[in-house]
Amino acid sequence: MEAVLEWELSAPPTTYEDWLNYFDLLKSSTSVDKGVAMTIARGSFVNKGYIAVQFHQKLAETINEMLNKRIAWFLKDLNMLISFNELSDIAPLFVKLRNEVKKCQFFIELDFLDASVKHDLEQSVRTQMEQFWSDTISFLQKQTMECSNVDLEDSLFLIRRIQLFAEAV
Repeated sequence: MEAVLEWELSAPPTTYEDWLNYFDLLKSSTSVDKGVAMTIARGSFVNKGYIAVQFHQKLAETINEMLNKRIAWFLKDLNMLISFNELSDIAPLFVKLRNEVKKCQFFIELDFLDASVKHDLEQSVRTQMEQFWSDTISFLQKQTMECSNVDLEDSLFLIRRIQLFAEAV
C-alpha cells in the first residue's frame, strides 16, 4: 500500500484528486522534504470555475494545518527547553521554526496560481506567524523580567536578530 502511495505521489499533481493526496501528505507530515516540494512545484491545475474555488479552500486549509502543527511542536520544544533550563537552545529553535514556515509557503512556487491568490495566502501566513512570533518573544521577555535570567536575556538578544520573513525588495 505504501509503495503504491509513494509511486502515486512521485508524479507532479495535475488533477484535483492528485492535489488532495498531496495536501493530505503535507498535513500529516512533520516536515516537507525537498523531493516532495520539487514535485509539488512541477504540478499543474486548471485554475478555473467552481473547482478552483474548492482547490483554493483546500490549499488554505492545508497551509493552516501545516502552520498549526509547526506551532504546536515549537511550543512543545520551547516549554521543554525552558523547563530543563536549556536556554541557549532557544534561539536555534526559532531558526528552525523560521525554516519550517518557509516550507509551508510552498504555494509561492505554484506557477498556475493567480498572483492575487498567492498574495492573499502569503499575507495570511505572514500575519498569523508574525503575531505568534511577537507573542512568543513578549512572553519570553516577561519571563526574563520576572526571573532576572541572564541566559534567557542573551537568547532574546539573538532571537530578535532573526528575521521570520525576508524583507520585501
